Amino acid sequence: MNRVRAMVVVCSLMTACVSTGVDVMPEQLDNFLPGFSTVEDVTGQLGAPTSRAALSNGTLILVYSFATSKPHPESFIPFIGPLFAGGEIRSSTVLFEFDQHGVLMSQRRTSSVGASGLTVLPP
Repeated sequence: MNRVRAMVVVCSLMTACVSTGVDVMPEQLDNFLPGFSTVEDVTGQLGAPTSRAALSNGTLILVYSFATSKPHPESFIPFIGPLFAGGEIRSSTVLFEFDQHGVLMSQRRTSSVGASGLTVLPP
């Protein structure tokens, strides 16, 4: 019985998604208005950025990057699984640009969705 439980735990861990970074959703960007929102507003709602850069003209850029990968279920089939290894990949990057007074000047969001490997199961 303990082996069955251990197998269930191992299988559920293997199918888990792997994610990194801060996932900023498009609707969250509506909370920030250029000309009004500040650095404190953005970091207060989204947390620490993935990276930041201070330019020589006093402009501050905050970058929030996110990536996640979910393996295809076929990847876990014994013996033939490696033939289908891969998964779905999703990423996004949000860039906030602030003036020398810490007021938001612009914001941009890019995202991509893709896959690696093969799949034989319907979506």
